[in-house]
Amino acid sequence: MKTHRFYQIAMASALATSAIVIAPPANAASVFPDINASTKEGQAVINLAERGIISGYPDGTFKPANPITRTQAAKILAGILKLDTVHVKNPNFKDIKPGDENYGAIAALANAGIISGSNGYFYPTKNITRGQMSKMIVKGFNLTITNGINIPFNDVKAGNEYEPYIKTLFANSITKGTTPTTFGPQNNVKRSQLASFVVRAENAQGNATVHASQFNQDYIFASYGGIKPAKDIFTWDEDEEDFMTESITIKPLKEGTGKLVISGFDEDTQEITDFFYLVQVKNVNGKLQTTLQKVNEEEYVENLPLNLADSDLKFVPTEVSIQTVDGQDLSPELYNFKSANNTATLSIYKNGQYIITFTNGTQQQIMAADVDTYDFVRSIDLYQVTMTDELTLSSKDLSFEPASVALEKLNSQPATVKASIKDNNVNVTPIAEGPAILHITGKNGETAYLYIEILKIGGKWATYYEFMDDPEEFNEM
Repeated sequence: MKTHRFYQIAMASALATSAIVIAPPANAASVFPDINASTKEGQAVINLAERGIISGYPDGTFKPANPITRTQAAKILAGILKLDTVHVKNPNFKDIKPGDENYGAIAALANAGIISGSNGYFYPTKNITRGQMSKMIVKGFNLTITNGINIPFNDVKAGNEYEPYIKTLFANSITKGTTPTTFGPQNNVKRSQLASFVVRAENAQGNATVHASQFNQDYIFASYGGIKPAKDIFTWDEDEEDFMTESITIKPLKEGTGKLVISGFDEDTQEITDFFYLVQVKNVNGKLQTTLQKVNEEEYVENLPLNLADSDLKFVPTEVSIQTVDGQDLSPELYNFKSANNTATLSIYKNGQYIITFTNGTQQQIMAADVDTYDFVRSIDLYQVTMTDELTLSSKDLSFEPASVALEKLNSQPATVKASIKDNNVNVTPIAEGPAILHITGKNGETAYLYIEILKIGGKWATYYEFMDDPEEFNEM
């Protein structure tokens, strides 16, 4: 079924474009008796253990709640980053020397600028705090510092040394805090927590995350833009039950550039606001990296030609003339009409409403057009001009003789038309702009649903209609 503007907007307000759900294996087994393989933390521990990056205690347990020391954290981070821990330069920490436990890992991190110590000391046996860990992870995984967002943690003060790193972890969905309102920057990091953090950070590499708060919105949802959606270039995860969320992480699939629309929802006003992005995916040192560039939609809009052979015209035109609603001819530079071999296409390069006269030498038909941009695509919707302010559908249009007609309820929307049966015809009278659905019943029990859009263009009622199979599809929006 074709969709005009009203239908498209309703669909975008209620349906997710795609959803990818990755579930852990139901029978995942733990390598440690004190690790629950069905939890996210347990899966992270198993992930690192199977790769030889972490190990348990001599008794075979992992002891997930135990704090982790700075030298242990250095070993894990250097392992997951695949740093060279043999050919290293001595960082000259006063409390670490060649031959000490995990010296190579500590030196490798220092050589890479990931750690710097304090006053010449590394303090290898001290427990690492969540604030210190945030800095190590952001630097280690080379995550872009994210300052332009609000975080819900009231124990992370503005100007604090770790604030930009904690914000970056939150922006990349690497942390949710110890509670919804605290991060616990001075708290010791548990062994299982560090496993979760580094695995999430590893998965976040190359991703780009946007948050509802950075748009001053309560929730956001995403959709592809452009005539050819870039579904092979990038993707994102969505909740199957509720696609509106507080953050969305864009994930790269292959090199290229695509268009993305982030739609924000304000609970107070019930309004949806769109924000437009170019998504660039590049291969950097063997890894795909995602960059989001906020843009003006109009500067990157694509014009979708209207195939007039598939439209509601009664013939394929060979000529057109286009006027604005105030009767001015539209400049030829603002549209493109092509006709050949019984096919014709029309593009109009300026948003607005127009009156178009189509001819083929012997026939003429006047239509109204609404040209608008939606998700980076400028398209044309054609409407019939009802000269008598009434649309009449005969038994020929319906394929049966109508006996009754009723308006289907569209949530709380007011009626936009009146409908009646007269002389075996369905007469539809527009009364307001907007969509309507008619339920038509035939004399022999036949039934049909008619979707109608009403606009007022150039002072005249303009209508578009088509038969639909399932009116509930629209009512559920």
